[in-house]
Amino acid sequence: MPEYSTNLALPYLQAAQAQKHITHNEALERLDLLVQLRVEGFAQVTPPAAPLEGQVWALGAGAVNDWAGQDGALAAWANGGWLFIAPRVGWRAALGAELRIWDGTEWVAPALPALQNLAGLGVNAGYDAVNRLAVSAEATLLNHEGAGHQLKLNKSAAGDTASLLFQTGWSGRAEMGTAGGDDFAIKVSADGATWHEALKISGSGLASGTAVTQSPVDLTMGRLLRSGDFGLGTALGLGAADDLDALMASGLYYISDAADTSGNNYPIAAAGALVNLRRSATEWVQSFTTAPASGQADELRQFTRSYGGGGWSPWVEVIHQGRIVGPVSEAGGLPTGAVIESGATATGRLLRWADGTQICHHEIGLGSILATGAGSYAAPYATAAVDWTYPAAFAAPPQVSGSAMAGGGSGIDRAVALVIGGSDAVKASDISAMRITGSAVDLSPTAHLIAVGRWF
Repeated sequence: MPEYSTNLALPYLQAAQAQKHITHNEALERLDLLVQLRVEGFAQVTPPAAPLEGQVWALGAGAVNDWAGQDGALAAWANGGWLFIAPRVGWRAALGAELRIWDGTEWVAPALPALQNLAGLGVNAGYDAVNRLAVSAEATLLNHEGAGHQLKLNKSAAGDTASLLFQTGWSGRAEMGTAGGDDFAIKVSADGATWHEALKISGSGLASGTAVTQSPVDLTMGRLLRSGDFGLGTALGLGAADDLDALMASGLYYISDAADTSGNNYPIAAAGALVNLRRSATEWVQSFTTAPASGQADELRQFTRSYGGGGWSPWVEVIHQGRIVGPVSEAGGLPTGAVIESGATATGRLLRWADGTQICHHEIGLGSILATGAGSYAAPYATAAVDWTYPAAFAAPPQVSGSAMAGGGSGIDRAVALVIGGSDAVKASDISAMRITGSAVDLSPTAHLIAVGRWF
């Protein structure tokens, strides 16, 4: 029978051995030291000054003093002396929570188990057949290794789902990813049962979903604005069914057919462009510009109006260089045309201002002065009476004035006076020139006339 056991080298009791208790106690002592082996240090080379009973050190290379020559052994303080035990390959020793294994040369950390093709992994949690990786923690860190870092969610086919699901109490509240298709979508839920697709971006880059505007005139508060909606980025067409009084969405608009303006509160029946600017929930401004043919600056007209608590204000026209001179007009006392109007007829020239002022002027030959009297102040020589029809009628009788110039004779002989019998809104009547002197020289005076009044 051998003296020592194969694995722990424990001494066996021999036949007819005297004092068997010594051998038995030695074996128990070794078991006490080696079973659940705990060491005070690994690779130690210098013995401690005051070891305690039962303490063990794993020696390294170059041990000195009482440990000299025991490199690699386990040094145990037992019964007031050092007991050296040679470790076997595979023995385990713990230093606090650190565990090492003797590999025949040194104490090494145990190899980690293989981490390939695991059925699952739980970190402070348990995994299941669906959630093969489970983590319970305040945060999960996925860090870079010197450069960037990607988190990849790969699915088998386009109809499958690759997404991130956000839950509250294990009930879904938001999800983002490619769910059931390859378009990227974000959807939300208030109860985990009814879902709303808030935003979807197609492969071509176009956006849709309840979080964006649903139509060019969608006024829902809080929605994201798509390019082109409200006419921002492209103008929206208006038709016969679109009343400008009811157009509330800010944007750019156009109308191609002048007939479609009828009954829709346009300032003028013409094709053109409209800008609608909303400055609050109850106030906004509209600006309408006609679309004349190229080069027709006088036909380019712009109008503006505003909406407030009292409703829409009247349209007013914005005057530009092409509209300063032209036909003037008014509605309710407000100018609706050009600033100045100039014209001429067979009965004179006229100037008409947008504020209502009108000036007409004309030259009329009065013919020869006839000897209708004795040439005295009581019965002067005078021309026949004529009337002047104004080139444009006045709203009320104007102020008419003028002078007469005569030719022939000396300066004194040419002295004549202009006489205007009266006037109304259409004409001045009984206009004649009389000679101031009694000379018999034949004269043919010309009357220079001016009428000042209002056309409205």
